[in-house]
Amino acid sequence: YLEEVIRGGHRVTWDGEDQEKPDTEEPGRIRAVPIHQRPDLLVPCADLVNAEWQRSQAARVHSLQKSCSEFPVCLVLLQGQRGSERLLGHVRLTRVVSHSGGLFVESVVVSKEERGKGYGRILMEETERYAKRRGFKRLSLTTHDKQHFYAHLGYVLSTPVQSSGAVMALVPMAMLMKISSVPSGEQSCKNKTVSKMDVSGGADVSSPSASLQTPPPPPPPPPP
Repeated sequence: YLEEVIRGGHRVTWDGEDQEKPDTEEPGRIRAVPIHQRPDLLVPCADLVNAEWQRSQAARVHSLQKSCSEFPVCLVLLQGQRGSERLLGHVRLTRVVSHSGGLFVESVVVSKEERGKGYGRILMEETERYAKRRGFKRLSLTTHDKQHFYAHLGYVLSTPVQSSGAVMALVPMAMLMKISSVPSGEQSCKNKTVSKMDVSGGADVSSPSASLQTPPPPPPPPPP
């Protein structure tokens, strides 16, 4: 598991839930928008996510339609004027069970045509910004082959968490697994879960030297 501290220093604009701002038509502007504020993007977003994890378009649209201010929330990263903007990426957020200040990040994807341009980092920065504006202090996610990418964003290995809507048994902290309420095509037993820690004891998200740290081993069982 990886977790991260949610701090300031973000560079792109967020169209949020607590302030229902209009989708500003500023050329070149990059913004993160909850998909339920842009139902016209449901089908394009479904196609974007399905390009990474195949599923029927109807089923994917149905899943995206569950996005709401009470969670789960699906954010889309957009650039350009409304009506002619580019759809750059998608991320889904759900609440973490037993941690009121935490959110679980899943289905993180950048359009294949836009990869290698820094939009993955922007998408994650905007996800942090959204969470912070909503009052959350910790993000958790799982990853199979992107540990170094998330380490540079300030994520560190953490103990297992359970997202709302997902069923999970406790497992050793070193075990690689995926917790997600999305279809099996988006799940993997080879994924490592990581988080950004609470501000009182975590890595600074702005620190380029942030690295994955192995958590301490679990305590021994009680004597018989």
